[in-house]
Amino acid sequence: MATSYTLLADLRVGRCSNTAKVHLLRVWEARNINKGGELMSVDMLLIDENMYELFIELTIQKKNEYIFIFL
Repeated sequence: MATSYTLLADLRVGRCSNTAKVHLLRVWEARNINKGGELMSVDMLLIDENMYELFIELTIQKKNEYIFIFL
């Protein structure tokens, strides 16, 4: 059975279980040099098959706690 993918433009806010097939174009890490290089956030630029781009910021609050921001 073939997996169906959701396009980035069709994703909506809220809890969901959609799967999107994307290419990861770029990744940036922000590290705290005063805390031994502790990871503070990761920014990612994604693109889907229709060339729709999505910028995601993943902020680390505490160990195993993350906040996703989609722009």
